[in-house]
Amino acid sequence: MSERIIPDGNPDAHPISGLEEFQAHLAELENDPSVPFNLKLLDDIELQLTESNIPPLLPTVLPPLTQILKSTTQDPSPLLSLTIKLLSPLTFTRTLTIADPPSILTALNSPLSGANLLALAIIHKAAKAPTEAALLSTLPDVVEALIRRWLESPDVGVGERAAKVLGDLLESDCETIRPAEGVNGASSYDFNGLSTTRRRIPGHGRLWRVIFTQRPFLELIKTLCSPETAHPPTRPRHQTSLSQGRLLRLLTRLATLDIRAISTAHHQALFPLSTTAIAPSDQGILQWAALEMLSGSDDILMHLNLIDFFETFVSVMRVSRLTPEENAIVKKLVKVATEGDGQLKEALRGLPNRTVEEEAEPLRAYISDLLD
Repeated sequence: MSERIIPDGNPDAHPISGLEEFQAHLAELENDPSVPFNLKLLDDIELQLTESNIPPLLPTVLPPLTQILKSTTQDPSPLLSLTIKLLSPLTFTRTLTIADPPSILTALNSPLSGANLLALAIIHKAAKAPTEAALLSTLPDVVEALIRRWLESPDVGVGERAAKVLGDLLESDCETIRPAEGVNGASSYDFNGLSTTRRRIPGHGRLWRVIFTQRPFLELIKTLCSPETAHPPTRPRHQTSLSQGRLLRLLTRLATLDIRAISTAHHQALFPLSTTAIAPSDQGILQWAALEMLSGSDDILMHLNLIDFFETFVSVMRVSRLTPEENAIVKKLVKVATEGDGQLKEALRGLPNRTVEEEAEPLRAYISDLLD
């Protein structure tokens, strides 16, 4: 990471106890990566950090922290938490003066989870405001590396974090604003691990257009989520399954934001379907992932993942206050998926029996309308 840091603030404001010991520990870790982290010291320092005493620390503390995170083979969580706290007062734009795009790319492409998580923490800052997300869209190499890390990482923690970062970025950048009503009139809801909060400020849609209208990005996602035809394959089959599951989970969230954007064919025949029930113009990445991506697979676990996807999908679509056009997209997708999959249809019919009582009957009526 670059060291172009502009300190500000009063270095004597809220003095930090143990700072010299902490700086000595960082120097020790830089010289010998095998030295165990002093967890108590790291925790004590983090608890003392405030907006007023962080800026003077950045020039001396952030460079060694980032260097250690990029090289350590230990669990990076304690150092990562501390680094994120140090970066907290900075905007994404300001952070780019500390960590420039080439440095972020290096960290994202590193085989070490600590480096990956550091880069993701920096990129995540762009989700704080639509203007920052729009700025990220001007860095296509970083966006591509983020997508690769999300779908390719064998580390579950890195993959989940990348999905969270990408989802938050696209939420901030989304041009569509839904009416402020969720489950039982709430402004947010959580179903099966999917949390959604209603936004009040529309985004610019630039990141959406980069990822979901530009052919290289769509081809990258499709390639990473498709079984290889090469012999021998360069990726293990289970890694492809991981990528497929990650795509399905993110698409559920994105459908609550702008289902039309992921249901439109921006490039002819890029996501072809075996069914003729869906018009070629409506064969987007959502339809391909839900109907075609797993076709021909005899992986029982992945079929269960597909059922889980549809259960979550219909549950969140019911409370998303869709337009008639968007409702038609949902209904067509569910009908086509269940026509040849009795297990999926049975699971959806039984879903209201496995949800909270006050939501059971509205969900039952919604599913009946989709299937009938």
